[in-house]
Amino acid sequence: MFRLMLFEFKKIGRSNFARILIVALILFCIGFYAFTYVNTTRIEDEIQSIQSTIQFTEQDLNKQRETLKTAEGAEATELKNNITFYEEWLVGEQNKLELYNDENWQAILQQEIDEAEADAGSMRYNGQTHTFSHPTLFTLDTYVAISKWMQNNEITPLLPVDRHFSYVTLYDKEVISTSPAEAEMIMETFRKNSIKYSSSSIHYLYRLFEISFGFVGVIFFLFLFGDIVTKEGLGRNGPIHLLRTQPIHRDKILASKFLTTIVFSSITLISIIAFSIIVGGLFDRIGDWDYPVLIYGEERTFTLMGMGTFLLKASSLFLLILIFCYSILILFSILTKRSLITTGLTLGILLIGIGMSKELVTSTIAHYIPFQYFSVFNVLTNELALTMENFNISYVNGMVSLSISSVALLLITYIISVIQYRKSN
Repeated sequence: MFRLMLFEFKKIGRSNFARILIVALILFCIGFYAFTYVNTTRIEDEIQSIQSTIQFTEQDLNKQRETLKTAEGAEATELKNNITFYEEWLVGEQNKLELYNDENWQAILQQEIDEAEADAGSMRYNGQTHTFSHPTLFTLDTYVAISKWMQNNEITPLLPVDRHFSYVTLYDKEVISTSPAEAEMIMETFRKNSIKYSSSSIHYLYRLFEISFGFVGVIFFLFLFGDIVTKEGLGRNGPIHLLRTQPIHRDKILASKFLTTIVFSSITLISIIAFSIIVGGLFDRIGDWDYPVLIYGEERTFTLMGMGTFLLKASSLFLLILIFCYSILILFSILTKRSLITTGLTLGILLIGIGMSKELVTSTIAHYIPFQYFSVFNVLTNELALTMENFNISYVNGMVSLSISSVALLLITYIISVIQYRKSN
């Protein structure tokens, strides 16, 4: 078996199409890191922003003080109140600037916690527990929990640190505004600002896997291995006939191809992880494996998961998705014996399956359908479960569903293979 797998590895290495795809993957990883690096907000950016705000406010205060000298009555009273307010606000901004210069993340997080807890207490007092206007009580509570998690684990937060403009949850659906168009624009800005980038290894890997662990990633691997069986031809005239003239059972040939796809896929994922650690360590830092990831629960509950654990679960779920797809691919390979048809049919089945799973999401069998789990990150964070109002769609059920489906497909493939073998003899 090992020699057959080694033969398959050599064959992949000699394939020009496989080389092109691997080079494309490398270029994509490099390009995405460059994008991440450019879009990373750094402490120097925050310090400069605070300094600019302080400078602008001081200039405005000087103008108000000059105006106050000639003001009278109600105008003078209003100006005095404004000046007092902004003088106190400036003291807070100057203290914040000092904390950022010292990189005192514990104190910075504590400020955010104190303010968020005060806002959350006010919302509870006023009975605003199930609203959808940003920031919701759920958003404030999760923000406090995330901040305390980072404090306890001495984690450097991603910048900017701001509960109002750079953190939203699925419950934040609107803002109070004078017009619906303006409200949607503001809310969209908040959502965009909540997507934070970091050129550290862990956070880069998180964003890379977020966009790769889905249908796009599946397509890449299917094209990489789409002709692993059929390009040789299973008929009497194909090069695989040379293998079959040797004392090697047909089942071992097919099994070696299937195992090769799994091993090569695992090596690819491990290589991407290694690349992220190396490039992140060279240009920034490794990052925090314990950085908190929000996991939604039922009835506005939540839990937190360390990013390292999250990425490990995401990788295992995506690998099972690939195994499921390879099982379909191998099945069509022995049925059609044509690479293009095999890959096309596999992609067609996946598209139909994903489409049907969306229609059946409210059914009692929804969590048994393997196609439900192709949005890996949305499954793990329970965003899909919350959106579809079906918390049976979970990581554990996904692993079980994909495993059983893959075994069933492989069993069907084996039976068909045996029937074909007997007919050919």
